[in-house]
Amino acid sequence: MKIKKEHLFICFVILIIRIGFSQNQGLRFDLSEIKTLKDSITFNNAVNDLRELVSEEQYDRANTFANELISIGNALQYDKGLGLVYREKGNISNGFNRSIESDRNFQKAFTHLEKVNDLNGLATVYNDRFIIEQGKGNFEKGANYLLKAKLYREQLKDSIGLSSVYNNLAIIYKELKDIPSAEKYYLKSIAITKRLRTDGLGMVMNNLALLYTENRDLKEAKKLLKEALKINKTQNDLRHTAQSYSIMAKAAMYGKEYAAAKKYYDTTLCVGSQTNFKLLVINAKQQLGIIALEQGEYNKADGLLKTAREDFSKANAVPLLLKNYKYSFKLDSLKGDLLGALGWQRKYQKLADKRRSEITAKEVEKTKAQYEAELQQLKLIEEQEKRERETSAQLFQYRLITYISLGVVIAILTFLILIIRTRNERKRLIAKLDNSNQVKNKLFSIISHDLKNEINGLEGSLNLLKDNTISTEEFRQITPLLANRTHQTSIMLHNLLNWSKSQLKELNAQPTSFDISDVISDKFSFFQQKAMQKDIQLINNLDPTIIYADRDMFGIVAQNLIANAIKFCNPGDSIALVSEDKENHYEIRFKDTGVGINPQHLNRLFAEETFTTPGTQNETGTGLGLRICKELIELNQGSIEVQSSVGEGSTFCVYLPKAA
Repeated sequence: MKIKKEHLFICFVILIIRIGFSQNQGLRFDLSEIKTLKDSITFNNAVNDLRELVSEEQYDRANTFANELISIGNALQYDKGLGLVYREKGNISNGFNRSIESDRNFQKAFTHLEKVNDLNGLATVYNDRFIIEQGKGNFEKGANYLLKAKLYREQLKDSIGLSSVYNNLAIIYKELKDIPSAEKYYLKSIAITKRLRTDGLGMVMNNLALLYTENRDLKEAKKLLKEALKINKTQNDLRHTAQSYSIMAKAAMYGKEYAAAKKYYDTTLCVGSQTNFKLLVINAKQQLGIIALEQGEYNKADGLLKTAREDFSKANAVPLLLKNYKYSFKLDSLKGDLLGALGWQRKYQKLADKRRSEITAKEVEKTKAQYEAELQQLKLIEEQEKRERETSAQLFQYRLITYISLGVVIAILTFLILIIRTRNERKRLIAKLDNSNQVKNKLFSIISHDLKNEINGLEGSLNLLKDNTISTEEFRQITPLLANRTHQTSIMLHNLLNWSKSQLKELNAQPTSFDISDVISDKFSFFQQKAMQKDIQLINNLDPTIIYADRDMFGIVAQNLIANAIKFCNPGDSIALVSEDKENHYEIRFKDTGVGINPQHLNRLFAEETFTTPGTQNETGTGLGLRICKELIELNQGSIEVQSSVGEGSTFCVYLPKAA
């Protein structure tokens, strides 16, 4: 690349002016040494010093130094160096809470690095953006940046970089509750690290084992932990060795293998005390206290929980301290010390409220700082837009006359068309009004009968307590019944709203590609309490099932079908979800082992006329749930069928299109 004489002259002048700056800042070199592209090594060393300033959060000093380097880089037309500096400028702007400015600097970094096809630099820029978004809690955005970084690492065939990217992707997908993707990337990271025989293999294995453990895949977790423990011991990695034992103990706890869990937590204490992993050690003490509590060793549990509580307080580990209060409450309750239990409950509530207040205050302060920084940036943008508006104002004046003339013509034509359409529109509105009245009458009928009965029942029970007709103990005995009726009322209201929308033709599908496993997991969590009350098992046997449909509508369908299944199941029954890949669609089966459906009633389930029967515990309904399901599924180009045998259960089969 040829350097123009004027560029060299500008560069020389800039260097002379800035000699004093570089010498007074305590940097390792003199910027005056950078005169041509041959001095790129010196420039890159300067960028390394800039990076150190940024890592030390000396943002004011770093910003001034970065501007110096940008002036020199522009004079030299050194794109790679400019890309590296603008990357640091992006991090500096983020440190000042200037998101718009940060985005612009990262974009400039990308532009310069793309000119010279610096794949490593491009991957690093996207990795920085991932770290920023992860810190803000924007996990989906962070995942997108990581995926772009992955593409560049793959082009570079940078196995070490890819291993790190895969591990970070797994962490992000775990936060997003996308467990299959998290597992996939952990396995990829493990495979690369094994092949390269680099450090960190035991850590990634621990991460995957923890993922398996938290998702109750204890067999795979134990198998992986055995290998991870061996690797960590071989590498004398005490920190991750202690972590392996801690995860093994957690897996044993999930399996209620308290003796094994105690052994592993004891080992965690022993190994962890040799590291600076203090919270892991304290948590092990607390877990040993919980084990003692579960085994009825109340005095031992009290001592361990007290020790852990004191350490958590010193470390200001609020989430773990809240957990300690919770189990201290349980301990005193089991010992019959109700006043003590009440005291722990109050401490828990007070600390939880304080934590929420502090989090809110920090968020407000952070938002305020970011708002003020962004406001300054928006003022600069507004000034630029103002100049652009003034430039286009004259052109607008010339066009205005043409637009007015055209508008007059269009207005006349529109007026004539409106006159013609008025009569037909009036007829349509009358028909729509009649339909709305019918929907209203139906809605009022259901509200006045079914919904009113549910609310009256709740009100009557509460009035009994208010009037001291029943005791508090008697009221506690009917609390599950009240919770059940409240649950049914909530579902009833939800169905009424969706039914009224469908009757008024206000439901429109907005299809997207998504995995139904996430929706089903949320719905299972929603119904878990109700299922436990009736002793019904919820089983999710879904494979990855990516369909193309409206996510919210599918959620309504799943909620109604699961609620319907629970309604007609007896204690000991189960509800299972299975999906099957067909040629161009998925078959999703909601199968229960409940009381089944009378063959005479099968044809009435999806009919226009509402039909309902009481559940196994006399749960009531409006008869609208299955009808709404049919309408929502058909709006998404799908269909629904039912198969049932009295006394053996029912299976509702939903057919929806695959994602492209």
